[in-house]
This record gives sequence, C-alpha cells and structure tokens, in this order.
Amino acid sequence: MGVREDGVVVGSVSGGCVESSVIQSSLEALRTGESKMLDFGALSDEAVWEVGLSCGGRIEVFIDPDPARREVWRRTFDLVCRDRPAVVVTRFDPFEQWVWTPQEPMSPKTLVGPIEDAFRDRASQEVEIEGERYFLQVLPCRERLIIVGAVHIAVPLVKFARELGFETVVIDPRPALATDVRFPCPPDKMIAQWPEQALDSIEITDETYAVVLTHDPKIDDVALAVFLRSPTAYIGALGSRVTQEKRRKELRERGFTDDDLARIHGPVGLKIGARSPEEIALSIMAEVVQVRRERC
Repeated sequence: MGVREDGVVVGSVSGGCVESSVIQSSLEALRTGESKMLDFGALSDEAVWEVGLSCGGRIEVFIDPDPARREVWRRTFDLVCRDRPAVVVTRFDPFEQWVWTPQEPMSPKTLVGPIEDAFRDRASQEVEIEGERYFLQVLPCRERLIIVGAVHIAVPLVKFARELGFETVVIDPRPALATDVRFPCPPDKMIAQWPEQALDSIEITDETYAVVLTHDPKIDDVALAVFLRSPTAYIGALGSRVTQEKRRKELRERGFTDDDLARIHGPVGLKIGARSPEEIALSIMAEVVQVRRERC
C-alpha cells in the first residue's frame, strides 16, 4: 500500500479489515519520519469494535516513511515500467533494502537460494537467515495473454484479461475483424497478420498464456503448433470435443506427441455452463487464473 501526505492511497494490505488503522499510522509516520511495525490478529467475539481480522489469521504491516529509501523504489518503479522482473529485499534489523534482478543477482550468499526460490515460485515471502528476518517482495514480468482470433468472444476476453493485469495481444489475419473499433476495451496490441508471421515477432515465455478462437484450422492449428513448441504456460482451444479430436489428429500428423497435446485445454474454459460470448470469456479467464495460481 502506498500512502501520500495528502491522504491519497493506492493498494491495500487486507480485505478492508485493517486499512483505516494502517492509513492513520502511515500518515503519522510521514509526520514523524519514524518506521514502525503493526501487528493485527484475529478478533474475539467480545472485541467487535477493535481493529483486527474478523476472518482470523494474523498480519504484520511494516510502515516505512524514510525518504532515504526512495532510490530503491525509484529503481523498482523503473524496472516495473520496463517490464523487468525483480525482487525487493528488505532486512528489518538492522534495516537495509536493495533490489535483486536476474541480470544483477548481487546479494549475500546466504540469501541467494531463498531469493531464487521466491523468484521461481513467484511468491513474496518472509524468510529467516542466521537469526535475521528478511522480506522478499517478488515483482515478476507482466503476464501476457495472446488471443488468436478477433471473434466475438475475444471482445469481453480482452476486457477481463486487462482487468486481471494481463498484457493482451490479439492476432487475426482478417482486417475486417482485426480492428480496435470492435473492441470497446482495446487490446494492448492488435496484429492483422497470419499467426506464423505475428508470433515470429513476439517473445513467448513461461509468462505467456494463449487461446485460439477462430474455428479455422488454417489459423488455429498453425498457432497451436507454435505454442506447443514454446514454454507457454497455458494453451486453450475453442471447439467441441469432435473438433478437438480432429485437431489432435492433425497435430499428431505434424509430429506432436500425446504428451504435447495434453497441454491443450480443449474444450477451453472451466465448466460453468457458459453459453453467451461473455460467459465463455469468463470461463476461459477462470481457467487461466486457475493455471496461473497452480503455478505459484
């Protein structure tokens, strides 16, 4: 959570249980310049008017107003803006803070393993090394959703994906469909090319999720072949079970194994009884989020 002197707040630390107390403590810290640690536990039945976690559990919140640390956050901001992954490492006592990146993995030897583990698992966490507490805040690259087919389902799918923080790329060789005019919430990139051309210019990593939607094997199967040869985290394909079986047969003839084909989620989306384009898009994003969280 970020709190400014004039009371502007971005982010949060809980579902709303302790926000007011954290904001007030933050404003006080900005006035005094003193860091502090807040500790919130579960509320008892008799303490309904106190600040705490009504759902149970425990949260520690570290409040740091020290302007000396601004350089760390300026660098972090620059890395995030350039979509470069990083880990912000905070030692509490004595206080120290620095930024770790895969390109510049400078850190004490005892911390290298825990930082690399946290970075690999995309999981911010507290660790204790030789009696000292550290918090490792992981800032991964922005995840990307590639949508092949600027069809009706793609319109709400782009909207949902952007709201969930994904960079969105729509690929379709048909100019009548590959236009931002059809998208009230336009994708980050719209590419009116055949998949083999478009995907050749896009870096596909394990932070990439992909969905093919056209029902046209000249488009879908070519795109699927590219995704299957890449570290794509999720591959979804629209179509009935009959369509999926035909697709798998074609891909087997191209040399893909059953293990390769098992990576394809098809029919795409979680089974929620979806019928409308919006409901189908919702089921697709639900499945994407499920895969995203299972990786953590």
